[in-house]
Amino acid sequence: MTEISIKDIFGMLVRRWWIILVFAVVFGAAVYIRTNFFTVPLYNASTTLYVGKNTDQFGIETADLNLGSSLILDYREIAKSRLVAYEVLDELGLGMSAEEMSDKIMVDQKDTTRVIEITVKDSDPQMAMDIANTVAEVFRRKVADIMQIENVQIIDTAELPELPVSPQKRVNYAVGVLLGLMAGFGLVFLIEFLDDTVKTPEDVLKHTGFVVIGTIPVFSRKGRRV
Repeated sequence: MTEISIKDIFGMLVRRWWIILVFAVVFGAAVYIRTNFFTVPLYNASTTLYVGKNTDQFGIETADLNLGSSLILDYREIAKSRLVAYEVLDELGLGMSAEEMSDKIMVDQKDTTRVIEITVKDSDPQMAMDIANTVAEVFRRKVADIMQIENVQIIDTAELPELPVSPQKRVNYAVGVLLGLMAGFGLVFLIEFLDDTVKTPEDVLKHTGFVVIGTIPVFSRKGRRV
C-alpha cells in the first residue's frame, strides 16, 4: 500500500485549491439563501414567577421552606396543561389547538430557587409577549383553583423581544462554509485516490520503485521546450 506523506497531502490540496474554494462558496451561499429567505425567525418572550407565600400571609413555616423541586415540577405541568392552553386560546382568540399552544410554552426552574420562568417562542414578537403574559396570569389563577392556595406571584412580565433567537445567522454561515470545505477536501482526496496516472519522476519511483535515469523533453513547433 502506497504511503502518503503530509507533503503529498499539502501538494494535492494546493494543486486543486479551486475545488475547495468553489465548494465553500457554494455551500456558504446555499446556507445564506436558506437562512435569509426560507427560514422563519422566532422570538422568545419570558416572564418569571415566584412560588411562595402570598403577600397577605405572615411568617414562614417549615412547610414553606421545604417547598422545593417536587412542587415546582407539579406547577410546570400545570403551566403546560391543556387546561391552561384552552383558557389562553380563549382569552387571546387564537385559532390553534391546545397541543400547538403547549408546544410554544417552556417552563424552567431558575437554578435551585422557587422562581420559575415561562418562555414562549413565536414567529410574531408581539404574539410571543402576549401569550407569555397571558399564560402567567392564567397559570396563577389555575394554581389557586387547583391547589386551593394563592402562592404564585408574577415577578417580571414579558417584554416585547427586539431580536430573534433563531436562526443564528453567523453560526449557520460558519457551518455552511465548514461543510463546503469538508466536501471540497473529500472530493480532492477522491480525485487523487482514483487518479493512477504517472506524471512526475517521483510518481514512477513511488509506484514502481524504479529510479528515472532520463527524460525526453517535448518541444513546440517554435523550438521551445515544453
